[in-house]
Amino acid sequence: MIVRDATESDLAAILAIYNESIPKRIATADLEPQSLEARRAWFVQRNHATRPVLVAEDAHGICAWGSFTNFKDRSAYAPTAEVSVYVADRAAGQGVGRAMLDALLSRASACGIDRILAICFAHNEPSLRLFRSRGFANWGMFPDACVMDGVRRSVVILGWQG
Repeated sequence: MIVRDATESDLAAILAIYNESIPKRIATADLEPQSLEARRAWFVQRNHATRPVLVAEDAHGICAWGSFTNFKDRSAYAPTAEVSVYVADRAAGQGVGRAMLDALLSRASACGIDRILAICFAHNEPSLRLFRSRGFANWGMFPDACVMDGVRRSVVILGWQG
């Protein structure tokens, strides 16, 4: 498996992995599949030098992606970013998420990032374990922050300082 910078040609695979996560109601608050056009806009409107998108590729193709996004768009918040990691169902439990997170963390300093937020649902134990295994600490919680299929869900904010 290799982890590399994503290109526009990877967007269909990135979108497929993201959309695969939506029905599970564990990794995103999106309730409907996203479009390729929306994912393309998300990709091209970012500064890839400071907010990269990475993909993990194995013998079967892209099996995960991860990215940094702005915590807030105001310039004073530039040293703080949110991290996202999504793993294809077929690659879950194989260490791909750890490899992706490690690759992102190793680039944080070069991206001018020294504080990273991971925002996870409180019921997403695999993600909470992943981030905590890499030194993320509990920084807060939004109780009952969203409603998915009639169920209120809390959000945990984990943080890392480089």
